[in-house]
Amino acid sequence: MEGHHHLRKRTIVAITMVKNEMDIIESFVRHTLGFADLLIVADHKSTDRTREILESLQKEGLPIIIEDVAQARHVQAETMTHLLWEAADAYEADLVLALDADEFILPVQQGQVRQLLEALPEDYVSAIPMRHYLPQEQTGVRPGEFLLKQPLRRMPERSEVRKVVVGGEFVRAEHVRLGEGNHGITRGRGYFCGRSSEELEIAHFPWRSNAQYFSKFAVAWPNIVAKYSVNTQQGGGYRENFHRMLIGKALYQYAEEYVDCSLVGLVPMPELRYSDDTIPDVLANVMAASEALAEDYAETRALAGKPLVTTILPYPKGGHASFEKEQFQKTLASALEESYPWREIIVVVFDESLPELWKREAERKGVRFLVRPQGLLYAVHGAYVEWLLPGETVRAEKLRRMVTCLELQDDPYPILVSDAGGEYPASLPYFDFQVPAEHNIDVYQGGVAWRMLLRRGAYPSRGLAGVLVRRDVFRRCGGLMDLLAEWRPPLLRMWRALLSTTVNQPCQWLAVLHDDYTGPAETLPIEAIAAHQMEWRALCIEDAALLQESERARIIDRQRRMGIYLLERAMAEGQNFETGIWPAYQQMLAGL
Repeated sequence: MEGHHHLRKRTIVAITMVKNEMDIIESFVRHTLGFADLLIVADHKSTDRTREILESLQKEGLPIIIEDVAQARHVQAETMTHLLWEAADAYEADLVLALDADEFILPVQQGQVRQLLEALPEDYVSAIPMRHYLPQEQTGVRPGEFLLKQPLRRMPERSEVRKVVVGGEFVRAEHVRLGEGNHGITRGRGYFCGRSSEELEIAHFPWRSNAQYFSKFAVAWPNIVAKYSVNTQQGGGYRENFHRMLIGKALYQYAEEYVDCSLVGLVPMPELRYSDDTIPDVLANVMAASEALAEDYAETRALAGKPLVTTILPYPKGGHASFEKEQFQKTLASALEESYPWREIIVVVFDESLPELWKREAERKGVRFLVRPQGLLYAVHGAYVEWLLPGETVRAEKLRRMVTCLELQDDPYPILVSDAGGEYPASLPYFDFQVPAEHNIDVYQGGVAWRMLLRRGAYPSRGLAGVLVRRDVFRRCGGLMDLLAEWRPPLLRMWRALLSTTVNQPCQWLAVLHDDYTGPAETLPIEAIAAHQMEWRALCIEDAALLQESERARIIDRQRRMGIYLLERAMAEGQNFETGIWPAYQQMLAGL
């Protein structure tokens, strides 16, 4: 069997979960991708430059996938197990390397790490022994220089601790789980780590500077407590070091036992590009972690009653083009990735061209398909409702954060909106409220908010993706059912329908969050902008009583100037003014 495996190149995928590792992350990524084909990184709410450096490496072209960990508390084993399964199933890994960002796989003697890894079995689990290392300089690692190139010290003997390398074939066959710290795997009730490699070892850098070390324990121990309580076997010496910090004692480093060494010549020494300013800020990290834990606690309180959320995703008429189908699939995938535990997803089918294969796959994931749209009002069971239009995306934590907000506020806001806080060219039909950070939440009376949108001729930039409403709002606006059937729905009309539900209600407020939980704003083709201009003009006529005469005059002037701009741009693009939307648009302009 082993000889058969060597007839082809194996796929090696490394997985890791990181939190505030900016001083080491670039060295780890460049070293690990020297022998791994892909690196999957789960970012556990880093608040330093870790995410920025990862994204820079990704843009450079390195094969990195960056994912987010939604929970603030310690979820290392759960997250790494998810990455293990993802590596084996989605990326068909033959070997999965489960590593921390301060761990560097080395050959014991001269040799290529890749070749030594490929000798490990893919139908079982192996282990790599660990040896502790430190930078020689008492100030810690040198920012901007590859870690393994620096003067180092190491323990004379290997640690008893080992890290596992899991065969992809084994994962797919047994669906095993990683244990805490990636030291072993669980299968049923058994826990084991396989046979140790004699040719490889892991250089572990637990101490890289005093600031990094203090930050590590000050942040990690409260996260462990939030999961297990203070009485736990997990966390090793984290509790002791945390309490030594509290009383001002030095932390254990065992530095006197280390001996000088150099790794130059043993492994490649790449140059770093993004790690010059990477000295940890202990107080900033601790403050951010405390806020995240407090939010996690608030979510636990708010979600204790298991409030159900309904996500409505329309499959509109005319969804035959590949682009339109891709937009729908993208939005459905985003909806399925939301981390909220109590929800139902309903696809409202306006066009029977929906591929049956998509439907079957989605139904296996719990998605319901409503083939009679007129039944939407009766199909929704959620206490809260969100709409996601094709092409819209949201962040995984959107529902957790927004439901928590609505559940715990003193005022029962009927409509909550996540604001992106951006600025956009005047030619685009959307805007952001730009809620100041010191406000956190801005509130608008619903009728006032609609009058503001009408005057601007623009809707919030994320369409409906940033919206969460209470069920009674959903019912009063008819579920927006009459407006969902087209691929480019009339978003300004949708917002009028939503905001009109607050009139004559006990709470009439539209609440707008400073935080953004949505994906990027949509890039609109010129035809869509022209269609929006026509929609705006019709609404100005319908709601003329809401506008003063001077406001109506300014709006007409803006619409004329926008008409000149759009027609000139359409002409430059070679548009045919006798087809599509252009005859009706020109007729509208002629009537201004």
